[in-house]
Amino acid sequence: MKAKPEVFLSSKKNIDFNKILITGTDESFITHVKNFIIKDFKKRGFFIDVSNKYNSGSIGSLFSENKTLFVLFDFPKNKEIAVSNSNNHSFLVASPNGKKTNVIKSTIAKQKDSLVVECYSLNRISKENILKNYVVVNGLTLSNDVFWYVIENFDNNYVVFIKQLEMLSLFNNKIDLIQDIEKITFVDNKIEINKIFFSIFKENKILTNTFNRSINSLSDFYIFLNSTKSYLEIIKNSNDRESAIYNFPKYLFTEKDIFIKIYNKTNKNKLVKIYKNLSRVELLVRQNSKLYLSIGLRFFLNLKKTITS
Repeated sequence: MKAKPEVFLSSKKNIDFNKILITGTDESFITHVKNFIIKDFKKRGFFIDVSNKYNSGSIGSLFSENKTLFVLFDFPKNKEIAVSNSNNHSFLVASPNGKKTNVIKSTIAKQKDSLVVECYSLNRISKENILKNYVVVNGLTLSNDVFWYVIENFDNNYVVFIKQLEMLSLFNNKIDLIQDIEKITFVDNKIEINKIFFSIFKENKILTNTFNRSINSLSDFYIFLNSTKSYLEIIKNSNDRESAIYNFPKYLFTEKDIFIKIYNKTNKNKLVKIYKNLSRVELLVRQNSKLYLSIGLRFFLNLKKTITS
């Protein structure tokens, strides 16, 4: 069967499918849906195998319930799947549109135990449905003018759209004026902000200038923080270099070599230290949002120190 990603993400039901294909043209959206699915399977006791190799004898791990989700580049052939384990093995493939993907898509969409999720730029109707659901779930009240301003002016990229909506939640539960939105959700330089992380091997003076020049609002700070967290998640969830490359957003191909260098220099102890610092930073900014710039810069410089040590 097929499912719209925005509807799929808002569903509270378990993801009860044996084969899942995430495809489309919006790669950041594809990655977001993939991570959402992995989290759901983890909660249900599945072992997540990101080695990109199907092991028909897998029984999970000591902490799983003898069930495995294989995150792969491609689905295994039917003859490779052990019949005895067919109920305990699920398969997730996340890949942008292509000739091979299109062939697989048409086949899987017809299977009852399989799911296809296609991720594209949001249209007006999709944005309306996402916004209506977000307002209800987060207890927001928007004036009619504000509602339609969001639909018309917020980004068509799902991941960025959600980040912009999160800015509204941080600002106030009730928003009546368009001017307020313009102050807190300006993301004109969001692409460059998403790339600040990859400057980490440069001198502190350059890092400071880059950060201060790019981060001009609380919204900018959260875009930087959330993009950094997404890269760290890839590092944390990748068992080897090949998995890290596979999970890294393809639209950031110019940053791939730097990312692999960061991956190679990061270990478990460093990640524990980084995540503790992340939690502290998020708490500090919630307590005093006006200090976002100095708190963010200190975090960035400490991040560099930890990774390069």
